[in-house]
Amino acid sequence: MEVRVRRSAVLTARGWRGWLTAALAALVVAVLLPLATFLVATWLLGWQLQAVLSGSMSPTYPVGSLLVVGQIDASDVRAGMPIVFEDPLEPGRIVTHRVVGPVPDDASAFHTRGDANAAQDPAAVPARLVRGRVLWSVSGLGSVLELLRWPNGFVLLVALPALFLVITELYRRLLAARRVGAVPA
Repeated sequence: MEVRVRRSAVLTARGWRGWLTAALAALVVAVLLPLATFLVATWLLGWQLQAVLSGSMSPTYPVGSLLVVGQIDASDVRAGMPIVFEDPLEPGRIVTHRVVGPVPDDASAFHTRGDANAAQDPAAVPARLVRGRVLWSVSGLGSVLELLRWPNGFVLLVALPALFLVITELYRRLLAARRVGAVPA
């Protein structure tokens, strides 16, 4: 019994390569190009990206959100504004909370509170510790930012693509060698 298969119904290796190339091109245009444009614009404008790691600012900025932080002069800080600052009680820890108001006897310090917190923060924030203000946020993208930190980012963005290129190049050379008869099948 002979089975005939129409040539158009069978996807050849050449056809797979064409589909794969088209899919990769679509991925670059749809995802990587806008992402690269956003990152370059962020850098050029002097903005910083910060992931939300706790729920103190929920529901305004839920855990996993990406905050875009712009520079601000401490004299421009106003009540109700979400600011990013270094925690006065834990140096090196970056916090995003809303300004409640200035300290009554010190206009260069601010009382802050997280939107989900019942009480204001225990220590006032001196103007010198203010790092910026939140310009806007994107829910969920902060988790991606955290995923791409060292060493995960290196593995995902450098090591795996390099390994993929090496393997595909070795495979291509093996196929070429088989075609000329240098390697027995």
